[in-house]
Amino acid sequence: MDDSDAILYSGPHTIGNKPIITKGWTPDFNFKDEILKTIPLWVTLPNLPLNCWSADSLSRIGSGLGVPLYTDESTSKMERISYARILVEMDVTVSLPVAVKVQDPNGRKFSQRVDYMWKPEYCETCFMIGHCCKVTRQQENSKTVRINVQKKV
Repeated sequence: MDDSDAILYSGPHTIGNKPIITKGWTPDFNFKDEILKTIPLWVTLPNLPLNCWSADSLSRIGSGLGVPLYTDESTSKMERISYARILVEMDVTVSLPVAVKVQDPNGRKFSQRVDYMWKPEYCETCFMIGHCCKVTRQQENSKTVRINVQKKV
């Protein structure tokens, strides 16, 4: 369990500069039935007030975005105070929020900016992460138009 947590905790992970998604394994997992709609994303909270850096506060902020999973080591040890980073399982079929409303432990309310280490592209046509069929078709159509224009000249 410690090794599994260490891998999930240490991300984001890449292979050949392409992000890979790491999720905890469950006994009922089936590759064929798996349509990724919710994936873990590293979220950074720039300039988060220090009184919001407790595990409870970060969990509540993460809950406003999705299902909070982990904080990175620098955040949990408060080694880097320019931003907090948490891993949150989020629904990528909807637009990702750019801010979340927060009430600090003193009762002060503010809007906290949310940045993403990686924003996945989600294709609504084939329900896949990493591309968009509409963009691919537009690129193919623009190539066809350019070829036709060149032939006419």
